Amino acid sequence: MIISRYISKEIIVNICWVSLVLFGLVLLSRFNIFLSQAEVGKISAENIFFALILFSPGLLNLVLPISVFLAIGFVLTPVFKNHDTVLTSGAMTHARLLFSQKLVILLVFSVSLLLSGFVSPYFTSKGEDLLDKDNSFASKILTPSGLVSLQADTFNVYGNKSNDLYEDLIFIDSQSIDRFIYGNTAVIEESETGVSLILNDGFFFDNERNAISKFNKADIPIDDYSAQEYISTFELFNDLTFTNIKELLIRFALPIFCVISFIFSVVFSSYSSFFGRERTYFFLAVFNILYLLLTLSAFETNAVNMQSLLFDFYWMHLFVLLLTLMLTLKTVKKGFGYEGI
Repeated sequence: MIISRYISKEIIVNICWVSLVLFGLVLLSRFNIFLSQAEVGKISAENIFFALILFSPGLLNLVLPISVFLAIGFVLTPVFKNHDTVLTSGAMTHARLLFSQKLVILLVFSVSLLLSGFVSPYFTSKGEDLLDKDNSFASKILTPSGLVSLQADTFNVYGNKSNDLYEDLIFIDSQSIDRFIYGNTAVIEESETGVSLILNDGFFFDNERNAISKFNKADIPIDDYSAQEYISTFELFNDLTFTNIKELLIRFALPIFCVISFIFSVVFSSYSSFFGRERTYFFLAVFNILYLLLTLSAFETNAVNMQSLLFDFYWMHLFVLLLTLMLTLKTVKKGFGYEGI
């Protein structure tokens, strides 16, 4: 039908525009966070741009579900408000309307699944790896006016940082200058045993023992940094441990939300012929935001068995599906005050 093609086109276009606007807003917000962290030395300024790129798929993955229900409400609430009689006279039931949008639902689910299940986890892990590495040591070597604490009650470090090269590093034991290590240059290297700071052309001074020792190369382990290995979705399926199943549920949570939120938003938008466009759109947005928060809250579940884990991840979806089914019943519509049903 022409009306179905029109609705499909408008939903897709509005999802794209809303996603673009929201993505710009969250990207600007994340940039401001990184900028404030760079000002206090928690992240290197030259890594801000790379961090934004790496975290962009994750931000888009979170923006897309919001864009779906906002776009559907924006398109369908005026349609049902102004043309409800035409739709009902043409036997455009909720089931037929949803079936006519099956390709749009499949497209939304596929894009969300690609982002949530494959693209976002990979780039987010790389972004967190970059920040963890930066926060552990690299970002602390700026051009400070004084000592910068590396680890409490152990060493303080002073020096200069230029890209990935560190110069004139001085490690001072606690707040005393009776013992320190100096390195002319240094780099961070990763190996199978962990991550280390490699000092070159330096010396060790210990005033208490009246000792000074020169070295060409010194290896200082960075204990508070450990790169978290990325595990692909296919690898998770091949090893269905409890932890891997939880990670799979996390990666599939937002695609499932997109589909169920799409169905609920279509059904609830039909109530705009009674509630009015603005009121319907407001309650639609508020409910879906609450629904999204409940979906995201399951990521932090402390479930210890499979039954509890599945319940924590799916109870909100079942509730929304049940509520959607109830909203299609004539008795419910009569309860809201619909006449002529």
